[in-house]
Amino acid sequence: MLLGEFHSTADRERLGVPAPLRPELAAGLTLTRGIERCLWGLPTPLWEELTAKMRERLPLTDPAARSFARLIYASALPCAPAEDGSIPLPEDLRQYAGIEDEVVWVGLGDHVEIWNPQLWHQSRAQLDQSGPEVAGKLLHYGI
Repeated sequence: MLLGEFHSTADRERLGVPAPLRPELAAGLTLTRGIERCLWGLPTPLWEELTAKMRERLPLTDPAARSFARLIYASALPCAPAEDGSIPLPEDLRQYAGIEDEVVWVGLGDHVEIWNPQLWHQSRAQLDQSGPEVAGKLLHYGI
């Protein structure tokens, strides 16, 4: 399970995967755009499940479905950590997430988010304040 918050380095072309996350991501992941100006790292089985659901449930005739597909697929990069524990970081994904020389990896159980540290701290501060409200909105999911 992918859990925790970790800081790592980024250079112009590669991103360091924190050691505690490497076992879960060793078999491969797909790096793509996330929703809130972060990157998503989805282990290969989860990526395959997501794309199968998108093919089955999102009609090509729906503008929102096409927009979501563009967001997810256009910059998607299948990869696996190298021996040094790094993965490629294409320029378009770097720019989208505002990544410079440091990132924050956030484990969300079945996938990770990769954030610019300043954006993560802003998002985390907002979540810290709105946590009870957010939890209340999720009651209908039975959690």
